Amino acid sequence: MIVNRTVLRGTQIRCKAASFCLSSLSAWAAALVLPMAATAQVIEFGDPAPPLPEVVDRSESDDASLINGETSTSPRRRAGYTARPAAEQNLDSREKTAFAFASKAAVPPMVELERVWIESGVLTENHSQADTSNYFRGDLAAEWALSNDWSLRLAGRVDGVLQTGADEFNSLRLDYGESYLRYQDQTRRITLGAQIVSWGRVDESAPTNRLSVQDISRLLLDDLEDRRRAVMMARWEEFIGEFKLDLQYIPHFRAAETPRLDSIWSPVNKHTGELIGMPFNPLLATLVKGGDFDQGGDGDGGWGVRLSRPGRAFDYAVTVQQARQSLPYFALDPLVRAKLLTDPGDIGAALRAAPDTFEAQYPRTWVVGGDLGLVTDRATWRVEAAWLSDQSATTTDLRYITLEAIDWVAGVEVYPGDRELRVNLQLGGSQLLDAPSRLLDRQNTLNLFGDIENAFGRDRWRARLRFFAGLDDRDLYLNPKIAFVGWEPHELYLAYHYFDGAEQTLGGFFQQNALVTLGLRSQF
Repeated sequence: MIVNRTVLRGTQIRCKAASFCLSSLSAWAAALVLPMAATAQVIEFGDPAPPLPEVVDRSESDDASLINGETSTSPRRRAGYTARPAAEQNLDSREKTAFAFASKAAVPPMVELERVWIESGVLTENHSQADTSNYFRGDLAAEWALSNDWSLRLAGRVDGVLQTGADEFNSLRLDYGESYLRYQDQTRRITLGAQIVSWGRVDESAPTNRLSVQDISRLLLDDLEDRRRAVMMARWEEFIGEFKLDLQYIPHFRAAETPRLDSIWSPVNKHTGELIGMPFNPLLATLVKGGDFDQGGDGDGGWGVRLSRPGRAFDYAVTVQQARQSLPYFALDPLVRAKLLTDPGDIGAALRAAPDTFEAQYPRTWVVGGDLGLVTDRATWRVEAAWLSDQSATTTDLRYITLEAIDWVAGVEVYPGDRELRVNLQLGGSQLLDAPSRLLDRQNTLNLFGDIENAFGRDRWRARLRFFAGLDDRDLYLNPKIAFVGWEPHELYLAYHYFDGAEQTLGGFFQQNALVTLGLRSQF
């Protein structure tokens, strides 16, 4: 899914919506954040438990594991954290993860409020289907060190959404977080349960990260580590000399967390009859407006194996997977299509031909790929690519097919001038192989991802710009943000999300959803 043009259109925030937005943020903060921060950051029973492997010296081990091309838990970066220059980062994270478990007897559990996040946003475009978009999230976890080799973690999260305007709704959803039983010794780590594991080396769209479950309920407003959900799996990590063998098996498929169809972040626009990534088509628009969508997915989730060789200056990995991409691809039901071919003029009969007009497709896909990283004096270079056996597509006569595809990304992260300024640039592309000429989907894409961040004011303030730009077709997403991080562990921020683009692009599909947000995020 996700700079040809950098001219921002002037917009005027509606005062009434802004007043509601700020008052709701203040009320939520007073009622929830302040009492929690004062009384419930950490609840302990008995003596504190020794840290689990993945949380030992997290400020350093998270960076190392991300560069090494994998994360075993969702990163929990504290407010005010500034990444170290790439030349100072150790690509081999095993010293801080696999062998860091303390030799202590079993102790009572530690229950921790991990995160509270409140955000209120105002849409600035006159033709948007909403006035405000508001969000709340809370995470709670309990951890036990059962013995010298065994540990247990239970976690849950709650997500609340309030959207006001023409399409108004509110929802509150509970979900499990990373909850697992883990065995670990000096040469291996075995984990059973719900986990978030991200393979690959690059940000945003890693070609080899096909087993993780995505969360697009807020599109790409959030950082990558906040756009993943836990999935039940069995994972075996074996350390063999300088190499690491990592195996995953997902017994039951979990589809991506997607927004409601009436959400402004939905990949389906029922008002205009558009599907993201598809050109406008009058027949397709009629079917989208009047049809139903089935997003269910069943069966097993697949498996994968990754062999990596971490190192201080150079590391690489190869992977083979049989995976099911968690993002849904909506295809016209074969019964609906057959009815249209029989009687193209009777749209009503076609809509009644099947319980659901569109079905979400999650094809089983062979993935063969690899990645490598190289650290030089002040830069980290990353390359990653994968061949996919089955990529979803739709022909001009609305027939669903799968094609082979190639995905690749190359990037560099540098610290020009001093360690306070970080610049991360990544160029990525995809290509459908042997694609027929009559295809609705784009056959080739070329995109530039960027992340520029600078700390100032004695590290109490941080300015950041994330952007996404299509280089083949006009496509632009801009996310400037300024945050006050001097009140640890809390972060107060003001951000703007801007979309623009041509037909069939992400920016073009969401160009009416420009959004100003004010948020308070606490990570304990």
